[in-house]
Amino acid sequence: MMLCWVILLVLTLGSNEAYKFLVHSPIFGYSHTNFMGVIADTLTEAGHDVTVLMPVMDGKQENMTGVKLTRRIIKVPPDPRVQEWMKYESVMLSEVWTMQTSVFKLMKVMQNMTASFVAQCEAVINDDRLMKQLAEEKFDVGISETFDMCGLGIFEALKIPSSIATFSGVHMDVVSKSIGEPIIPSYVPGTVVTTGDRMNFIERLTNAAHAVIGQFFFGSTFAKEEILADASYVFTNSNPYLDYPRPMLHKTVPIGGITVHIDPKKNILPKVRNLVNSREFFLSR
Repeated sequence: MMLCWVILLVLTLGSNEAYKFLVHSPIFGYSHTNFMGVIADTLTEAGHDVTVLMPVMDGKQENMTGVKLTRRIIKVPPDPRVQEWMKYESVMLSEVWTMQTSVFKLMKVMQNMTASFVAQCEAVINDDRLMKQLAEEKFDVGISETFDMCGLGIFEALKIPSSIATFSGVHMDVVSKSIGEPIIPSYVPGTVVTTGDRMNFIERLTNAAHAVIGQFFFGSTFAKEEILADASYVFTNSNPYLDYPRPMLHKTVPIGGITVHIDPKKNILPKVRNLVNSREFFLSR
């Protein structure tokens, strides 16, 4: 009888292995927060122990965590400097969606955002009580977005052995460069350009210029102490079936559509059903 219990225990060891994750998710821009919240909930649903660290950048969105299943959430109040900057946030960020595509205009907005994120990062790092509390948790893996490198820095300070970098948008050239992926502006359009993958000479030249300028302004940030290159994986919100083809390392994992919730009980829209039925062949994943 005892032998049966021992065998049963051995068989269940592998299936019950769970890891402790620390997800760094600043409350700033619901699309980012929602993306990180879904990742946290997916891990929680799989049986892992997940803690979400949420520095509050935008007080108006403090309750919009994007988290539904994960119970342990640690919020860090906004730094006074961040509160001052956020007074003008709505005007500044609205320009991102309405202005003509321009690296230089985008740079101005990004510089202001960077200053606020640096201030909030200092507030977290300098909170000795919080950092000690997190260090005592002995997390196995840390997950943070690349647009705010503070998360990866926190993981390094806490001596978390593995990290995963994410981005709620498409794959960025500066991220590719930092992790050793080639940037090929001759046929891979950059993040902020309006051309497709079939470009004339001028469009290719413009695309290459955007890549150089982006690397000049952001490259040093992402390459700092190779903190991003040391990430075990890089998750992007790209769909490999819809995005432009590009060379990628195996550590780059496109998880586009993870935030899309589909109810299997609902019927397919008539327009979609007619489109599928009109084709002789239909490939589905």
